[in-house]
Amino acid sequence: MIDVLVIGGPAGVGKSATAFEVSDQLQCAGIAHAVIDTDMLDRIYPAPADQRELTERNLASVWQSFLDRGAKRLVLAGAHLNRRAEQVWVRRATRGDRFTLIQLAASDATRAARVRRREIGSGRDGQLERTLLQAAERPTDLSPDVRLFETERKSLEETASRIIAVVGWT
Repeated sequence: MIDVLVIGGPAGVGKSATAFEVSDQLQCAGIAHAVIDTDMLDRIYPAPADQRELTERNLASVWQSFLDRGAKRLVLAGAHLNRRAEQVWVRRATRGDRFTLIQLAASDATRAARVRRREIGSGRDGQLERTLLQAAERPTDLSPDVRLFETERKSLEETASRIIAVVGWT
């Protein structure tokens, strides 16, 4: 049985940090798993016309490598992964049997502040602009199974613990 935990949400909500904290807590509990942040699967310039297909192929390849080494649980982080259209290729690439979909949320001000702290170098202004634009495009096509977690009023550790409890990996 392949279990997939999908952590989605716009820039600055804490997807990567939460995925890595989930991983740290699972490691402490001795629970085998793998983590893939999809942001790293499509970093190519210039962006090809088939970028989404490239991302799917890369996800399938990396996940297969982890499967070959015995992983049966996947923590997957990415901005739009909980949208219905994205779930089609995510499910195809991971061949998961059970999916737990988590959407993280934070206020626009918190997201912008997090991006300002996180981004350095020449890409900072562009990422901040994209972050602010995402605020205007609230997703209306989320999969119906998505559970919403707000990341402002709880610590990273508490958010990760709650997610692990929801997915049942204890």
